[in-house]
Amino acid sequence: MDIGINAKKAGLLLVAGASCLCSFAQEQAVSGTVKDAQGEPLIGVSILVKETHVGTVTDLDGKFRIPNVKVGQTLVLSYVGYKTQEIRLKGDFKASLDIVLKEDAEILDEVVVIGYGTVQKRDLTGSVASVKAEDIAAIPVANVSEALSGKLSGVNVTTTDGSPDAEVNIRVRGGGSLSQDNSPLYIVDGFPVSSISDISPTEIESIDVLKDASSTAIYGARGANGVIIVTTKSGHEGKTQVDFGASFGIRKVAKMMKVMSPYDYVAYQWELDSQDYGNYNDLDIWKSVEGQDYQDEIFGRTGNQQQYNVNVSGGNKDVTYNVNYAHNEEKSIMLNSGFVKNNVNAKIKANISKWITLDFNARMSHSVVDGLSSGADTNESNASNSIVANSARFRPVEPLSYNSDDDENNTATQKNPLERLVATYKQKTTLNQNYNVGLSWKPFKNWTFRTEFGYGWKYENTDQAWGADATQNTNLGVKGTPEAVFTRANTRNWRNANTLTYDNKKLFDGRDKINVLLGHEVSGSQKDILESSSISFPKSMTIDEILASSGIGTPLANQSTIGAKENMLSFFGRVNYTLMDRYLFTVTVRGDGSSKFAKGNQWGVFPSAAFAWRLSDEQFMKGTESWLSNLKLRLSYGTAGNNRINSGLIYTTYTLAENTSKAPFFNEVRQSMLELSDYLYNPDLKWETTITRNIGIDYGFLNNRISGTLDLYWNTTKDLLMRSEIPSNTGYNYQYRNFGKTSNKGVELTLSAALIDKKKYALNFNLNFAYNRNRIDELATDNPWQSSNWAGSTMAKYEDYRVEQGGALGEIWGYKTNGFFTAYDPVTNPEGELIMNGNSWVLKDGVKDNSTTITGGQYYPGGLKLVCDENGDPIKQKLGNTVAPINGGFGVDGRVGNFDFNVFFNYSLGNQIINGTKLATSFYTGSSRGYNLNNDFALANRYTWIDPATGLNLGRPATSTVEAYGGEMGLIARLNEINANASIYNPAAVTQMQLTDYAVEDASFLRLNNVTIGYTFPKSWVKKCFMQKVRLYVTGYNLLVFTKYSGSDPEVDTSSKRNAMTPGVDYASYPKSRTIVGGINVTF
Repeated sequence: MDIGINAKKAGLLLVAGASCLCSFAQEQAVSGTVKDAQGEPLIGVSILVKETHVGTVTDLDGKFRIPNVKVGQTLVLSYVGYKTQEIRLKGDFKASLDIVLKEDAEILDEVVVIGYGTVQKRDLTGSVASVKAEDIAAIPVANVSEALSGKLSGVNVTTTDGSPDAEVNIRVRGGGSLSQDNSPLYIVDGFPVSSISDISPTEIESIDVLKDASSTAIYGARGANGVIIVTTKSGHEGKTQVDFGASFGIRKVAKMMKVMSPYDYVAYQWELDSQDYGNYNDLDIWKSVEGQDYQDEIFGRTGNQQQYNVNVSGGNKDVTYNVNYAHNEEKSIMLNSGFVKNNVNAKIKANISKWITLDFNARMSHSVVDGLSSGADTNESNASNSIVANSARFRPVEPLSYNSDDDENNTATQKNPLERLVATYKQKTTLNQNYNVGLSWKPFKNWTFRTEFGYGWKYENTDQAWGADATQNTNLGVKGTPEAVFTRANTRNWRNANTLTYDNKKLFDGRDKINVLLGHEVSGSQKDILESSSISFPKSMTIDEILASSGIGTPLANQSTIGAKENMLSFFGRVNYTLMDRYLFTVTVRGDGSSKFAKGNQWGVFPSAAFAWRLSDEQFMKGTESWLSNLKLRLSYGTAGNNRINSGLIYTTYTLAENTSKAPFFNEVRQSMLELSDYLYNPDLKWETTITRNIGIDYGFLNNRISGTLDLYWNTTKDLLMRSEIPSNTGYNYQYRNFGKTSNKGVELTLSAALIDKKKYALNFNLNFAYNRNRIDELATDNPWQSSNWAGSTMAKYEDYRVEQGGALGEIWGYKTNGFFTAYDPVTNPEGELIMNGNSWVLKDGVKDNSTTITGGQYYPGGLKLVCDENGDPIKQKLGNTVAPINGGFGVDGRVGNFDFNVFFNYSLGNQIINGTKLATSFYTGSSRGYNLNNDFALANRYTWIDPATGLNLGRPATSTVEAYGGEMGLIARLNEINANASIYNPAAVTQMQLTDYAVEDASFLRLNNVTIGYTFPKSWVKKCFMQKVRLYVTGYNLLVFTKYSGSDPEVDTSSKRNAMTPGVDYASYPKSRTIVGGINVTF
């Protein structure tokens, strides 16, 4: 009995023991190491037991341990930049796991941001180009424009000059408007903004450029010129990661215009009959005088830049966050110019419940920009007397004496550019804030409702003050007395967007996919400006005293502008349908109502449709799998709008008369005055509409080691918003009207190739090419001429651009040069055109040449000749086009061991540029005596009137001079002798000027945009210092430019800001710089 009982107990004990052993076998700890393909441990990899809340992250050695894990459970490993991997636990897993994560390099899985959503690149039906965070990180840049320049086909980025606050012009596929802004729509984290120049590149996760109607139509009235979507960095689930970057660089001016030496300048002054620099026999002493180079004085210093940034990101499955701070500081190459910029961007996303997600984004930027930029200053009517323009042409040496009765015709009593710059103060402070909050609710399976609200403020304060030395050309008040202008601008904007999305990826048992988006958006903005001016401060006051005591000056009437509220109401929808994972359909429509237009024209509807066919997935393409990875055909057609006009053009408006215009005086005090606007209202204004047609191919070969896109497009813009001149008896100067049509046709190509991809070394090549042809298809206008007015009265007449039906935007017109006049001598110069008539010169019989009607009215040997017709009248003709038809970029990048490198070129072909600085320093007028000329007119090159043996003027001879040479023929023979090798005309013989081909130059270029060399320390080293990654790098920017252009830089445009129909003038431009930067990136 006892034995049986004991046997039972023993059996129960054995069963219990076995149960315990089984339990322990089912639940135990799992551990291991996670590495990349190169065998380096990965720090911070998120490891989660599937369908549980149990998980961990890898440590500094890539190791992990998770307790109480059962056989049969699955580990899910995720890490940014790597493919998510699942590992099912089988059998006994006491041994440590060795896991290798693969990089997520599959290009077709790339996510592209489109309007109000995202899509995988393989499912894209539209034409979209992208730049990712890793592309920006590989080549550190100071601003967003540098990140885009030359990188994307069909996207042309031009920085107008080299100043700290230079305007950046971005054009997508040329732009269809003539007189209106062709800038694309900028969207930052869903919020429309006027510029992306205030965004730090270190904040950016991706930049996606939408180019055709399939992708831009969702933005309706604002999408005609393309859409640039900037997405800033978001947090990721996993261990907190800290990224730190710092860099320091130096900047030097890349190129400046070469002007005449002091000796050549003095010799030219002698030719103008000026004896302010001594007797002719003593002029040689000026060969040993170095002179003052004001370009070097003003732009020659070595600038420097410093950048620091910190990014903190992390989170768990419920909350993720990302905070970025960037500081950018620069002492620019121009004296007293530079900037300090600070950026903060914070994002947080929280899963409030299984169905509700809340996200918040705050973006703030604060910048202080010091110093002048290109062109005229605020108190100047045009750029011809600006400091930048005069830095090139001001006299290099001081006269020994001057005629005080002739102050107007020389610069002897004027302040030099350096004195004016020292007496000039300009500081612009900008605070920009944008806040966005979004709520996503998933009430049912596949359904998502999202609402977003955003609000933005932008404050711009500009303080300017001028001492007595800087106001000799002022148009505000009394010349030669200090003055100040203070401007305050305040812009507010807001938006609310609500969308409902149905997303079903398993339609018809997984055969098809559908995504339906319905949305509503309302937005508004308003800008107010207040300008306060004070003049006639005591002459002795310094800049600091003016700023501290602005009330001492005589106040002018405040200039206040309260902008009209600009409101827009929109409804939109989009359907994406994927059939059998091969046939992709997209239909989009948006209706916009704008307050800028009158009743009856307020609404515009903009539809589009697109189709894509993944040919490579078809059954009949199965035999190509070994070499063809991807082949997709895309077709799209649609419309988008452009409402880029000012508000208030549909009703009568009044403005306060500017302080520079005529105003009534009472008791000898200037009074304010209301006056009619320059523009006659037009209640019939409506949208510009752009119709886009696009056919494209996405391709990939050899497992996508070679991949890219090819697009053909045809864009047509109709109902152009044009500024028309109207009769002055209406009381107005202009009226906006809808008329005309333009077209842009082009080809775009992108190519990426992984030439070598080994464990220890790699080499990649990338290229993009874009060709665009612009044409004005229809334009009913009485006057096709447009004037750039780039130098005010310096030019006798402009009308240098022609905008007409059958032509193209950017066509420049002027006169072709035809050498110079010479004196007729039957023996030494039988081809000469001029003979003497007493002390003056006339055309010989039979010669018809009226070039002097353009160049100054009198004939002189050495005078500029122009191409004339059979009647001798100069022919005004087309000289070129300033809009480049071809542009793009190419580069190579790679790595060798721990070293990495990147070399990138960008290029532009087929356009011309007006070298305004060159033209303004190529002739003489009464008001420019004492100014220097460009070095083309050095004495060794130009035609001269001065006999080097005697110092006598043979071009404007006195009677005694003619007699000294034995009469007219002797003088002519000597004049021809001393000019036998002359290659260019005598500027003293040209007393007025219009545009000639002398100043129209080929602006084609190939630029070595940047070169970067970096070194990443081995992970086994840096992990000992509790760091994940450390990289040192050196980058050079704008290192070389291969171009025929003689100016400072061929990629300059200082004219289109004043008149969009006159692009491509380089005058009084702040020169661009060459930069070398060294830096460090650290990830903790």
